[in-house]
Amino acid sequence: MNEKLLKKLFYTAIFLVGFVVNAQTSSVSGVVTDGEGPLPGVNIIIKGTTLGITSDFDGNFTLDKVSKENVLVFSYLGFKTKEVTFTGQKTLNVAMEEDAASLDEVVIVGYGTSSKREATSAVSTIKGKDIVNTVAGNPTNALQGKLSGIQVEAPGGQPGGSPNVFIRGVNSLSNASPLYIVDGLFVTNMDYVNPADIEDISVLKDAAAAAIYGSRAANGVILIKTNHGRKNRELEVTFSARVGFDTPSKKLDFINGEQYTDYLNQRFTNEGSATQVTYNGVNTDWQEESLKAGLVEDYGISISGGGENSSYFGSLNYFNQDGILIGSGFRRLNARFNSQHQFNKLKITHSLGLAEGKLQNNNWYGFDAVTAPTIALSNTNLDGGFDGPTEDIHGPGGLNQFGLASLEDNLETTRTLFTSLKLDYEINDDFTASVNFGADYRTRHNYQFTPTFLMTNSVASGNSIDPVRNVNELNDLTNFNRDNINLSFEPTINYNKTFNDVHKLDVVLGHTRFVESQSSNGLYGENTGDNLIRVSEKLNTLTQALGNDSKAVLLSYFGRVNYGYDGKYLFSATIRRDASSRFAKANRVGYFPAFSGAWNLSSEEFWKSETINFFKLRASYGELGSYPDAVYPTQGVYGNSSATSFGGGLANGLAQTILVDENLVWETTKTFDVGFDMSLFDSKVKITADYYSKNVEDAIVPINVPSTAGVSQAVIRNAGSLVNNGFEFDVAYNKSDGDFTYTIGTNFSFNLKNQAKNIPATIQGPAIDEDLRVVNETRENAPVGAFYGWVVEDKVDPLTGNFVRVDTNGDSIVDENDITQIGDPTPDFTYGLNFKANYKEFDFSLAFNGVQGNEIYNVGRYYNILWQDGGKLSEVLNAWTPTNTDTNIPVATVNDAAGNRAPSSFFVEDGSYFRLKNLEVGYNFNTESNPGLAWVKDLRVSFNVQNVFVLTKYSGYDPDVASANGGRSNINSGVPGVRNSVNPLLSRGLDLRAYPNARTFSVGLKATF
Repeated sequence: MNEKLLKKLFYTAIFLVGFVVNAQTSSVSGVVTDGEGPLPGVNIIIKGTTLGITSDFDGNFTLDKVSKENVLVFSYLGFKTKEVTFTGQKTLNVAMEEDAASLDEVVIVGYGTSSKREATSAVSTIKGKDIVNTVAGNPTNALQGKLSGIQVEAPGGQPGGSPNVFIRGVNSLSNASPLYIVDGLFVTNMDYVNPADIEDISVLKDAAAAAIYGSRAANGVILIKTNHGRKNRELEVTFSARVGFDTPSKKLDFINGEQYTDYLNQRFTNEGSATQVTYNGVNTDWQEESLKAGLVEDYGISISGGGENSSYFGSLNYFNQDGILIGSGFRRLNARFNSQHQFNKLKITHSLGLAEGKLQNNNWYGFDAVTAPTIALSNTNLDGGFDGPTEDIHGPGGLNQFGLASLEDNLETTRTLFTSLKLDYEINDDFTASVNFGADYRTRHNYQFTPTFLMTNSVASGNSIDPVRNVNELNDLTNFNRDNINLSFEPTINYNKTFNDVHKLDVVLGHTRFVESQSSNGLYGENTGDNLIRVSEKLNTLTQALGNDSKAVLLSYFGRVNYGYDGKYLFSATIRRDASSRFAKANRVGYFPAFSGAWNLSSEEFWKSETINFFKLRASYGELGSYPDAVYPTQGVYGNSSATSFGGGLANGLAQTILVDENLVWETTKTFDVGFDMSLFDSKVKITADYYSKNVEDAIVPINVPSTAGVSQAVIRNAGSLVNNGFEFDVAYNKSDGDFTYTIGTNFSFNLKNQAKNIPATIQGPAIDEDLRVVNETRENAPVGAFYGWVVEDKVDPLTGNFVRVDTNGDSIVDENDITQIGDPTPDFTYGLNFKANYKEFDFSLAFNGVQGNEIYNVGRYYNILWQDGGKLSEVLNAWTPTNTDTNIPVATVNDAAGNRAPSSFFVEDGSYFRLKNLEVGYNFNTESNPGLAWVKDLRVSFNVQNVFVLTKYSGYDPDVASANGGRSNINSGVPGVRNSVNPLLSRGLDLRAYPNARTFSVGLKATF
């Protein structure tokens, strides 16, 4: 073979090899996770080259020009570097393992993400998968006991009830609710978010973390990120179902019909009356009739997936809870569709959530005590079919609460639409411009119809009992609609760059325009002509027209600078300018700065500890502003409610109905926080601890004015300050031992001091009875909403049977000056304990929560022992009589001449409790080894018990008392079906008529295809 031929063959071979090599290069896509969620910012390079890419916000990546046998290197700060050999697959999903020297969980923060390692402020996080096993119509309840610094007061077992949420105690006297943000959209709450749609929740607790959101963030911020699917994933369909039932977790001990008759006769005897009643033979157990087992259903289906440049997620969910209390229930229907799309340098993120909730309330159970047991369950001879009290059998009064709840037809229908659209454009490697559009539309329809009824046989003879409640001569109807729409527009620009591998700079500048609009209209009237006619157009009498329109605008500019040096020294500064239309023009603008810094000591060369593998110190200071809930607090309101003499006759005139303070300014919360993050023993133990101090200045407070001023509503003023400080910590331990892995986590939140300062006048809470007695008061240099009354001895006076009041001020005289603080509804600390374990195909979880050091004013016990009418607790069997003098239960009377019903320590009880809130056992089928399940990717069955037990000294239904709405607290406001809400800050700890808590048993199924 000649030389020329050899050369031709050689060059041909080289060409073919090159062609084959080039032909075998391809692209690979996938998702990088940390085992629980996506991991953004992971560096991915082809080993031995400079070719590489970084994973995006959702952990997605696409790498071109990859050949078989190339080694892909995945590296990320805080995680072990991972090498994967490329074998030609189109999709490559990688789970990174946390480095033993890290505490590097990725968290959502304001307008971006961060990591625990680089965070300079106090942020708590929880994954969506950690809340879905809580059976509740409201997902907020699932946060109870999960995170430090957050107290969730659930409204007993009320289906669909909205809990009170306090982040680091009470930070205002007007509104303590945190700011909720769902996918960048400002919303009122998370009541109507489907828990199964939630991917991550971050809670921003200190001013440095929340300052970027300015006003409304003074009470903390809860950020919710919903699922948007994953790129380069095949279509997945997930079906879930949970079915179970609620049962009453506790019942109280009431006297029976014969005992009730004896009690009435004893009361007459005590008052020197010769009147006696005869037992009528009726013994109705109203508690047994009112509390029943209720069905719970939760069904959901979702789809998710994505291609090379897009991802999507959609879901439908139906939740139904019948409720254990007659005349109550809640249904919720959710739909969601989210998507993300990448067009070269433009990224589009879209979220759409729809929800409808239907809530039915029992407005009467426990109202003014319970129904007397000698009232029959029914009486077909009376209009409405229910029996009622009569004086010759039941004494001076009473109600048939069961009948009222059964006859009343009420329904609150809420429809919501949450939607946001975010555009991100990568100007270059360093600059990204974004704009976020959001709309939160909520419409609420309140309907209530009460038919005619007669619940007493003696009305005609003038021997009626409480004709206001037991007789309804004309049916009445309330029809009320309220529309709320919040619109937001937020453009931002972000600069992110690392210099010389050690200087990391992240800057964001932005603007917010937030518009809140509300309109409402409705009516309350009487007499449709027939109880079968239940529409407003047939009302013969329009008693009251309802409605108003309002609008508020917030304009803000903000900026934040984050700087880090070599991952050791971290600094952040934020400034926000807010302007709100709620203030007069001269006071609309407020400036709110925040600063924070951190030092990663464990990254220093001098750090030699093998036990503590990560340690970071943090400190922050910030100021946040709050505006009043009222839309027009500085503008006088006039009503057509005044008549004057004009021209010899009466003429209608306008009168100012609300006084205002035109000098109202921003309420300012100044917060200092110092804390540390630490991991030990190869990151098996993680600890986070914080001490915080908050000082609220120019507190916005409703101040009562004398009736001689001609107005009845309080004036909103800057009239006080608050001091709030505390300590909190989280500890988590995880271990893997072969097939057995488990995690134990606990959190404690200590409220060291929470007091009102410098308020000009005492702020009173709601009335607890028809005599307008008030228990809650907020006084200067005292806790917010504390209980005030007489301190009484444990035993009544053996001679009179009345309470023995204590001389608290030591002046040897018992008078009004001895009324003092008798209880504090704010707990000393709250805590949670959570345990999760996996063994082969089994999983097991326990969730405990507790509250310690708070008091409850048991208004139910007040009514069911001392009130003049209604059924009674068995404690009255030990009431004082001339032959039973060694007791703490006072003499039974109607007139209460000694004033035993006045607020006193007798009704104050320890509200501390420890609860096993949730227990769940699950089994995950191995679908790969089971040929019959090959068509299923994942299959899990579970058994769940909720509210397993509670350890408490509290004698009422449940110590978790969330709200004073209901009962006497708001019965005199608004109209039936549309009552005004009571400020939960000023009425904490009142158990007016809490919905009895339920114990829930359920089985679940979840399958992914």
